[in-house]
Amino acid sequence: MAANVVAAIDTTLQDERHAESIYLRVLADHGNVLPFFNIVVAEQRHSASLEALLRGRGLPVAESPWTLDNVPRFPSVREACAAAATAEVDNVALYDRFLSFDLPADVRQVFTANRRASIEKHLPAFQLCR
Repeated sequence: MAANVVAAIDTTLQDERHAESIYLRVLADHGNVLPFFNIVVAEQRHSASLEALLRGRGLPVAESPWTLDNVPRFPSVREACAAAATAEVDNVALYDRFLSFDLPADVRQVFTANRRASIEKHLPAFQLCR
């Protein structure tokens, strides 16, 4: 697999893990609030699908640098939702950039599915809770 494709998978994986850690921090601080409670599970699925692309090719999967202690905290769910909406827009832009690459079919499919979930499900949910 081309080095730029591996880098794209690594970058999107770390972005998904970052979102997951932030959403877990929100849940730890504010309880099992929606939409974070539902979306954190989706972020875990996104990460797993990206990890599978690497593992399926015998490539290493980097550990997540993100923990509950090194991600932002928000004083309210409303502020967390606003930040999450911005993060989902950025996530879509990241996938858009990488979808312009010459990608293997399975990588394109995972990127497309993750992008679609961000723009069609996660972003609207976070915009509604603002």
